[in-house]
Amino acid sequence: MLGSTPLAALIRERLHHQGPVPFPWFMQQALYHPDLGYYTSTRLRIGREGDYYTNVSVGPLYGQLLGSQVLEMWKTLGSPSQFTIVEEGAEDAVLAVDILSAIREESIEAAECIRYIILEPIPGKQLRQQARFEPALLAKVKWLRGLADLEAVNGAFISNELVDAMPVHLVVYRDDRWSELLVGISGEDFCFVPGKVGSPALAQALDKLPLPVFSPYTTEVNLAALRWIQSVSTKLERGFVLIVDYGFPRAEYYKPERTGGTLSCYSRHRRSYNPLERPGEIDISAHVDFTALAEAAAEAALQVAGYTDQHHFMVGAAESRLLALEKTVETEGSAHARAAFLGPYRTLMHPGNMGMAFKFLLLTKGIDTHSQLTGFKYSSDPWKSLT
Repeated sequence: MLGSTPLAALIRERLHHQGPVPFPWFMQQALYHPDLGYYTSTRLRIGREGDYYTNVSVGPLYGQLLGSQVLEMWKTLGSPSQFTIVEEGAEDAVLAVDILSAIREESIEAAECIRYIILEPIPGKQLRQQARFEPALLAKVKWLRGLADLEAVNGAFISNELVDAMPVHLVVYRDDRWSELLVGISGEDFCFVPGKVGSPALAQALDKLPLPVFSPYTTEVNLAALRWIQSVSTKLERGFVLIVDYGFPRAEYYKPERTGGTLSCYSRHRRSYNPLERPGEIDISAHVDFTALAEAAAEAALQVAGYTDQHHFMVGAAESRLLALEKTVETEGSAHARAAFLGPYRTLMHPGNMGMAFKFLLLTKGIDTHSQLTGFKYSSDPWKSLT
């Protein structure tokens, strides 16, 4: 029996009484059920002993470079006395610690002006995150349950591998039309059941996709991400939104040969493709359609200020630090600091490692469009890359 988990029993009971459900509901339960969801459990998810690696797994350098970008944002806003960083989906809060530590090291003045808000609805997870911070940093951090509890923000939203974990609609193109895949029951196992496209919003999103060349063609549509970016915009008074995730522009995401979509499952560093198996015990994610996200941002009064891959982002963001390290080697004759930097840096930026897997999307509100972060120094025009 594929769905033999405590959560599977609850979902199965729901399906027995109400029939097939849209996949976003199933994915929401599998990942975020308050007691039995994958992300609400205490299991170790990140790193060698977990289920997958992330940029944060490489070490503090990733957070340090993001911290430098936040400093640039703060200066772009005129070095205000109050600058708020908001992170949703902070997981174990390691990135927050790395960012705040880097800012404190680079600029005491900026560190005194910055506060950090983590959006986390699970009380137990809030406590585990709080335990990560030393007292001086903890005093800078506040926890809220979600966007609805947030007041107007002048500062920056940071989204690090959040959007890929939002529940998606699964659709299939067959016999010259789109159908939505629902989750039903076959015996004691979960199964996919084709149904009509369930909402006008989904139908509108499908109208923007290129018609598949091959049939059947299964893929994903992330309507939750579009709603999320609209909500973020309503909370951002002036500042930045930095979204980091794996994904593609629309044309590459929905290219003809990608007939199975991008939905993937991870457990103990093993990748599988059956999201109906062991709900609550495996990670489920889908790549991000950055074109759809950028279009939704533009409709929500946000400016699309930058889009690039991690390779080019790291080259630009780390350039001044690399030059400083080279100068240190020349003046002090010690290459230790440079070597310690280059190891994780190469992992993050090398095209054969993480450099081409992750993309960076920068959105702004109330900012001079000519203001550019160094991380996007080597990027092309974002709309040319996205369309």
